[in-house]
Amino acid sequence: MAPANVPDRVLDLTAGVTMVVTDLHGDKDAFARYVGRFLQMRSRKKVDRLLILGDLIHSDGDEDADASLSILLDVIRMRASLGADAVVMLLGNHEMPHLYGVTLKRGDTEYTPRFEKALTASGKRAEVIAFLKTLPFYVRTAAGIAFAHAGPDIEATIQFERVRHLDHDAVLAEYSQVLAINQAPEKLRQAYGEAMGMPYEMLARYYLAVEGKNDPRYDDLLRGFVIGQSSPDFQLLWDALFTRAEKGVSMQLYERILAKFLARLSEGAPVPQRTLVSGHIRVKGGYEIITPQHFRLASAAHATPREAGQFLLLDAAQPIESVADLVGKLNSVFG
Repeated sequence: MAPANVPDRVLDLTAGVTMVVTDLHGDKDAFARYVGRFLQMRSRKKVDRLLILGDLIHSDGDEDADASLSILLDVIRMRASLGADAVVMLLGNHEMPHLYGVTLKRGDTEYTPRFEKALTASGKRAEVIAFLKTLPFYVRTAAGIAFAHAGPDIEATIQFERVRHLDHDAVLAEYSQVLAINQAPEKLRQAYGEAMGMPYEMLARYYLAVEGKNDPRYDDLLRGFVIGQSSPDFQLLWDALFTRAEKGVSMQLYERILAKFLARLSEGAPVPQRTLVSGHIRVKGGYEIITPQHFRLASAAHATPREAGQFLLLDAAQPIESVADLVGKLNSVFG
């Protein structure tokens, strides 16, 4: 067992009916529907807990329709009101960049600047970042069902204990010290700016909503770049949260990776973890059975069409023997 001051990114749930949703990506309407259903069922004592499998933020739509920050703040308020056990959220790959000051984009869509701008304007940066730093990466249950944002990654599985006890603050402090002892920080900024094709100050303002050279976060973008290039812990977490799971490898190999991951996750678990539930990747409809041990859930943004999105209702104490049994536990808030 790790010392008490070392974070544990694995959370065990041994009782309580859990409502599971994933990848809402700033969709205020979907979030309101799911929270409304959760609170309604909770008032009737039909559910005990809301579990969000990450990627609550970053919409692909217009800025005016992106409610990422407001729904994240709602989750923080709900936890404060209902209790940490009643509202659980995993860290997703879209939340992770904001912990490290790195940029995230897909194609021509740049996700991080919009959220950083809203975060600075809100005056809630410290509260939000502190919350994101506490988030677990994996959930295990007495039902034998495990939850992750993306799925198993081979390197993160091999070094599972390192991922499990990853300390964001320790990584940030290490690389802040690296920059602090650098004899020519301005040369580093200049080199970074030249590589990006824009002066460093403009990049810091754009990507991290830094207010200028006197802003204490001025070098956070540079620190994020160095972390991304040099930190083994950062790379492990990146791989764990961005993994494409079965995409790009043979199914035979993927099943071996998945079995190894579940075996590592089962060490010290309430019961052996037989099935993994994740989100992260788009599916036709609201779910997909990837293998007999992997079930993919899509609650809104990653469902095709969106209104096919589903949530999972699971009693954390009741054993589930087959991945197919999860299908009967799906529900919709649309229509």
